[in-house]
Amino acid sequence: MTATGIVAALAFEARSLGRSRGAAQAVTRLADGSLIRISGIGPDKAARAARELIDAGAGALLSWGVAGGLDRALASGTAVVPGEVIWRPEGNGAAALRSFTTTPLWRERLLSQLQGHVRIAHGALFTGVTPVAVAASKARLHADTRAVAVDMESAAIAEVAAAHALPFLALRVVLDTASDSLPESLMRAFEPERPSWRPVATTPADWPALLRLARQYWRARRSLGACARLSAGARNSPVEGGH
Repeated sequence: MTATGIVAALAFEARSLGRSRGAAQAVTRLADGSLIRISGIGPDKAARAARELIDAGAGALLSWGVAGGLDRALASGTAVVPGEVIWRPEGNGAAALRSFTTTPLWRERLLSQLQGHVRIAHGALFTGVTPVAVAASKARLHADTRAVAVDMESAAIAEVAAAHALPFLALRVVLDTASDSLPESLMRAFEPERPSWRPVATTPADWPALLRLARQYWRARRSLGACARLSAGARNSPVEGGH
C-alpha cells in the first residue's frame, strides 16, 4: 500500500495524528505506516517538507492542520476538506490565481468517514504567502477568491504533488474565524527571524482577543483530533494514479 506523506506546519497539528517514531524535525513514521514531516510555517518550508517525504518513499501527499476562516458562516472547529486549493505564489494581488484540484476519490473516501461526526466545509482553500490576520483582509480575500479558509502551506504541497503526479488532499480545521482579527502582539510572536512571546504577555488590551483565541485553539485541536481518529483508514488509503 502506498504510504501517505503528511505535512503539518506545527507540532501540535502533527500530534493529533499520534506519536511518531523519530526526530521531530525529520521525516518520521507514524504507527499506521504513514510518513510525517513537521515543516514550520510558510509555503517554502512546506514544499521542502513535501519533497523530503517523496524522497523518503511517500506516494501521496496530505496537507494537515489548522486554518483561518474566510467565510463568516464557518465556526472554529469546522473541518475544511477542499476540492480545490488556490494561491498566488508571488503574493501579488493583481496576479492570476493558480489552482490545484484535490484527488476526488480520495477526498470522497475521507469525507464519508467524517460525515455526521464533525462540521465540514467543502469550498476552496486559499494559501497565502503572508499571514491574513485582520477581519477586513479576510473579507476582501473571501470576496476576491470565494475561498472559505486560508492557510500558508497547502498550495505549495499541492504544487509538489502535481509535479510528481501524486495524489493530493488537504484537511484543515478552522481556528480563527472570519470575524477574528489576530492581535499584533500575537503576530509578532510568530515572526520567524526574532520570535518573542513577551509582547503577548505584556499587552493588556489584547487579552480579551487572546482569551477568545485560546478557546478557539482548544476547539480546533479537539476537532483535529477527532478528524484524525475518524479518517484513519481513508487517510492512509489514497487512490493510486495521481489526480
